[in-house]
Amino acid sequence: MRKFIVKSMVAVTLLTGVTETITYINTPTVEAKTITKKTIKKANKTLKKALKEDQEFATGKLDENGNPTENGTPNSKYDYATYVKSLTYQSSGAVKVQMNEKLTTLNTAQMDEIASKIQGLAGSTLMVEEIIKPEDTTKGVYLNFYYGKRAIGHSKLSDHTKFKWYTN
Repeated sequence: MRKFIVKSMVAVTLLTGVTETITYINTPTVEAKTITKKTIKKANKTLKKALKEDQEFATGKLDENGNPTENGTPNSKYDYATYVKSLTYQSSGAVKVQMNEKLTTLNTAQMDEIASKIQGLAGSTLMVEEIIKPEDTTKGVYLNFYYGKRAIGHSKLSDHTKFKWYTN
């Protein structure tokens, strides 16, 4: 059951001396998800597997058919995965993206491109496993980016397919 809180605020304009009462209703903008530990475990297992597979395509350890190879040709289409250390589905429904040291060579535009590909991997993996609905992939999965313990960026709240990076 949702509770709506009605709040009133009295604002006094200092220059005109006019008092105005503003009433607003505090309504939740995002419905709380009930995500079970079992679902989180399933999501994390499949995200780990999907990331590993893309990393192996990127490094040539898998051929174009997904078969293991000794001396395969790296596939640059999957190069984005070599910047990612891990993906972790969280109880909030967001995905924590742990980046590796390769990211230090990237500019903001390159980070946006890699983040978009991570967004695609996370969304399609979670949709196939029926953890999220197909329409949720259009909106995008909310991503939090980290390098070690340091937060380096996140999806924008208004559009999860756009990203905010923390720069020095």
